Amino acid sequence: MTLGIVRVDDGWRVPALRGLGVSELVIDDRLRLRIESNEIMLCSGAELVADERAYGLSAWPQTNLGKATELLRQAVAEVSVSDQGALRVLFAGGWRLLVPVNDERSAWRVTVRDHGVLTAKPGGGVAVSDPGSET
Repeated sequence: MTLGIVRVDDGWRVPALRGLGVSELVIDDRLRLRIESNEIMLCSGAELVADERAYGLSAWPQTNLGKATELLRQAVAEVSVSDQGALRVLFAGGWRLLVPVNDERSAWRVTVRDHGVLTAKPGGGVAVSDPGSET
C-alpha cells in the first residue's frame, strides 16, 4: 500500500510523490507542477536551487519561468512540509524547490489524489483535508 500523506514530528511528508516525474507545468497567475494525477500549486514566490545557484521563482510577476520549465520530467525525491507552513520539494537530480510562508495569503497547495490536500495557511501553519472533503 502506498502511503499518501504522513504526519511526522515536525510536519508532514508526502511519500506518494516519491519517484514520480513532473509531467506538466501550468503557468497562469500561479505555477502548477502536475505529477501524474497529483499537483503542487505555488501561489506566491518560491526559490529554486539548481546547479548550486538560487533562482527566485514566481508566476506573477513572471520571474525565472524559463528555469521553471527545466523541472519537467524531473523525478521527485521528497516532499516535506513544516508545521510552520514551509514547503520543500527535493528532486532526484539534486534540485530543490523551497516555498516559504506568506503572511498575506496561502503560499502553496499539495494535492495527492485519493489521499488528501495540504494547504499553507496565510501567516503560517498547515490545513489538512481528507480525500473527498471540501477544500
